Amino acid sequence: MEPIKAENISKDYTVGEVTIRALDGVSFEIEPASFVSFVGPSGSGKTTLLNLIGCLDKPTEGKLTVADTDIIGLDRKQSAGFRGANIGFIFQDFNLLPVLTVYENIEYPLLMVQNVPTKERQKRVAAVIEAVGMMDQKDKYPDQISGGQKQRVAVARALVTNPKLVLADEPTAHLDHKTA
Repeated sequence: MEPIKAENISKDYTVGEVTIRALDGVSFEIEPASFVSFVGPSGSGKTTLLNLIGCLDKPTEGKLTVADTDIIGLDRKQSAGFRGANIGFIFQDFNLLPVLTVYENIEYPLLMVQNVPTKERQKRVAAVIEAVGMMDQKDKYPDQISGGQKQRVAVARALVTNPKLVLADEPTAHLDHKTA
């Protein structure tokens, strides 16, 4: 995977008649095979930055390339396709689908985004469920498991697609010290 490059990224949100600048002229480059943490107080723009890199939002100003792709120029459908093919996202609030079981939540991106054949899908889902220690919970629904278990399901779902890039928004916030 090519580097991630941000040049003078700014992001404004408008709430009523008030404009809030969440990011102001941020520039950086992340080399392949790097482990990077964005650290700062609540409200400093960390989640906003991850959402921009993950093609969930667009900057107000600046240039952003991921895997040699100008992601700012992608439309909504192209952004979803790029994200599905390249990025695993571990959301702060899990984003699990309440009508799907643990197994189905993990399987979902393989069905809906990557269209992975059944046998390969089953093998990959079983491997990540086992890796996060949730095999005994695979048939439960999100409202039947703890916050830490939901976090592990979110991690498994992000990894099951074999992404080139993993973005994690406070991925250990709901985990106990040993699991984290």
